[in-house]
Amino acid sequence: MRTGGLVILLLVASCASDAGGGDSRSVHEVLAAAKKNFDQAESVHLTLATASKPSSGNGVLGADGTLTHQPAFEGTVKVLLGGFNAEVPVVSVDGQVRAKLPLTTSFEVINPSEYGSPDPADFADPETGISGLLLKLDDPTRSGEIREGEQVLTTYTGSLRGSFVDPVIPSADTDGTYRAVVGIDDEDQITTLQITGDFFSGGGDETYDLTFDDYGKAVTIAAP
Repeated sequence: MRTGGLVILLLVASCASDAGGGDSRSVHEVLAAAKKNFDQAESVHLTLATASKPSSGNGVLGADGTLTHQPAFEGTVKVLLGGFNAEVPVVSVDGQVRAKLPLTTSFEVINPSEYGSPDPADFADPETGISGLLLKLDDPTRSGEIREGEQVLTTYTGSLRGSFVDPVIPSADTDGTYRAVVGIDDEDQITTLQITGDFFSGGGDETYDLTFDDYGKAVTIAAP
């Protein structure tokens, strides 16, 4: 009886441990797995948005489109041009960014830096793009859980040097420091990324929110 009782107790303890043990990996291991999944995905749908805007000049305020590892991007980029917001259709592929600018009827090759915007295809760069930020977080910690629609995400917080943020959001101060919160789902996919800091020349803290979904769809982006 004693032996049988001991076996039962061990089985119950084992089941309890399996059910509630959680993720035993280190923070670095989780972030590295999420980076790998992003880098290996054939495509990812992303959105970028901020409720803030600069008081003058040009700047990127948002984006919504599909990113592939050709690398390429197709979607729209929201920019501030001369004090006016504009939703600009953009296709970036083969190292050229083509945009249908306001008051034009066709795509033309542009230099996105002239509009305060990055080349959105560069978001896929494994070193300087979005996934590269995960392994550049200073003092990353597992900070909790949040609900995003039907998903429960585990969040990780840390800080990023402005020079790392600048390739993704060019209005970042390269000498500044930014707070970052990463949301990762139970399949080790980056689902949300929030970056907060001074983006608009001393305007105080502003926040950019990025979301990612539709991982791995077969997408081919071609020049218009």
